[in-house]
Amino acid sequence: MDLVLPKISRFDFTFIIGITFLASMMAGVTVFWPLLFIPMLTVHGWLFGYEHLWSTYTRLLFHRDDRNKFWALVWIVPPIVFLFLMAVGANWGMKGILLLYFMGQLYHTVRQSWGITQSYRRKAGGLPWDSEILSELTLWSVPIWGFLHRCSQRPDEFLFQEFWLPPVSDLIVQVAGVVTMILCFIWVMTRITAFWRGELVIAHTLFMLSHFFVFFVGYILIEELCSGWLLVNVWHNVQYIVYVWVYNRNRFGSGVDPKAKVLSWLSQWGYGYTILYFLFTIALALPIYYLLPELGGTLDELFKTQLIPMSVVLAMSLTFHHYIVDGVIWKRKHNSINHLSSSDLETETIPVL
Repeated sequence: MDLVLPKISRFDFTFIIGITFLASMMAGVTVFWPLLFIPMLTVHGWLFGYEHLWSTYTRLLFHRDDRNKFWALVWIVPPIVFLFLMAVGANWGMKGILLLYFMGQLYHTVRQSWGITQSYRRKAGGLPWDSEILSELTLWSVPIWGFLHRCSQRPDEFLFQEFWLPPVSDLIVQVAGVVTMILCFIWVMTRITAFWRGELVIAHTLFMLSHFFVFFVGYILIEELCSGWLLVNVWHNVQYIVYVWVYNRNRFGSGVDPKAKVLSWLSQWGYGYTILYFLFTIALALPIYYLLPELGGTLDELFKTQLIPMSVVLAMSLTFHHYIVDGVIWKRKHNSINHLSSSDLETETIPVL
């Protein structure tokens, strides 16, 4: 891990700064030109949305050992999630589904951020000068402050649907803001001290700064709920796609695995393989856009009393299944390699994305 800013690897720079810039541009366009929200949402969905779901399934379905190890996640969890969301929809309609999604996405996104910061921490040797507990509290503080801020705004629409968030007083938001500022001040001071000692890990610090920036801008600075959500969602999805790609490249770095011939072949080093890998995941994801509405329409005929379209239930089932799967498959006990290994941080081995 590089300790001096000019020496930060191209991969780290692209992964941290590049993805943050992309998400900011896509969301920023919708802030200044609200009519472009639907085109930006469409681009995001086609290129990043369902592709990021399929990135999870490359870890779950494409290797024989993974299918055997995680068979319950493949066959048992999906129907449970589907039936649970049907029950939520039947009792609380779209408001219930969207509230569950909004809170679930917040938790899922922050947990991903913490996992990545921990990968950088392990690569740097543990950062003994940085308290993990304090670091995690600080990481969570900005999103929680932002969520409380959104609740205080009492939005009644989200993604063109009726929406509800629990009411929160301005006083609670202000207290959360003060606590967040104190934690962030302590965090900044520890980095300044580490810098003067020559111990500052730039990649770890920059990633946490990008996390603070995205959640502050997405949940607090941007007034429009959907534009702020788009910033966080693009940042999270693109980050996850690249993260899983890096994992697969490390996992199959020694060559094609006969237990996962297609995935291991696509995950080999080289620009050509990289392009084919992402084209492959896009190709897998695109049919979902056509199948979900068709299947949802068919199920709507069977469940005529359902309060929300079945295509929404199916789409949310995929999303929540992805949340659950990610909470299992990326635990350290299920992985023998570091997700962001030393080879990923070398300028000469990682192409600029």
